[in-house]
Amino acid sequence: MKPKNLQKRRVSIILFYDNNGNILLQDRKEISKAGEKYGLFGGGIEEGETPEQALIREVREELNFDIKDFKFFKKETKIIKETSLEIERWIYLASMPDIKNLVVSEGKPIIIKFVDSFNLKMLSRDIDSLKEIYKYLKQK
Repeated sequence: MKPKNLQKRRVSIILFYDNNGNILLQDRKEISKAGEKYGLFGGGIEEGETPEQALIREVREELNFDIKDFKFFKKETKIIKETSLEIERWIYLASMPDIKNLVVSEGKPIIIKFVDSFNLKMLSRDIDSLKEIYKYLKQK
């Protein structure tokens, strides 16, 4: 049963990865909202935006990168009971951009081995998504 008076938040997020087992994460230590140190790039879907439009805008805002080639992974809904928040997350995947060409406006980009990311201080929903994506990519 859903808690009463749920606030809803819709977000589009992306995981950049390469064929060498590396992923690009956002170092959020200086901009953390919930105690997380690392996270995925992306953010809120604004009124009238599609999840894809929001993703393109967020990647442009956070990385000064015009993403054109990305793939939908999944949509998930999570309820955070402690905050009475329901989060709809559209998750996308894309090849790793050349980080030398990125101009980061939020946090700092960090490249890490995919398997090492499961032990980072991240939101549990991000860790869960990373594990799912890792399993998916290993099967490809």
